[in-house]
Amino acid sequence: MDKGLLIQWAIAKVVRTARKKLDISQELLALTSGLSYPFISEVERGLTSIGIDALLQLAEALHVDAWKLMRRIETELRRGPKPPEKIHGRPPKAAKKEKTSEPGDAGQRRGRKAVE
Repeated sequence: MDKGLLIQWAIAKVVRTARKKLDISQELLALTSGLSYPFISEVERGLTSIGIDALLQLAEALHVDAWKLMRRIETELRRGPKPPEKIHGRPPKAAKKEKTSEPGDAGQRRGRKAVE
């Protein structure tokens, strides 16, 4: 397994857990940390790596000493981080069913009855 990916997953779990403990949204965390909302979302989903400067900004916004945040990440790495849970957002659009015509319904329109 790629070590960089494991680190991303560990950071994702620690940041999400700390944010939920404060009961704040990703938007509020972005606002208080000076980082963008899409970046926070990607970090929490383990999709991007994070620099030390951004990690320091997050620690301050989460009211956690930077060394404690790093310790939590290290602990999570020792546990063997797993991919972050998928956040259930808007469900995907249902595939459109192709309309199949049957004998006798040619020319019918929605809401009209067939003339016999």
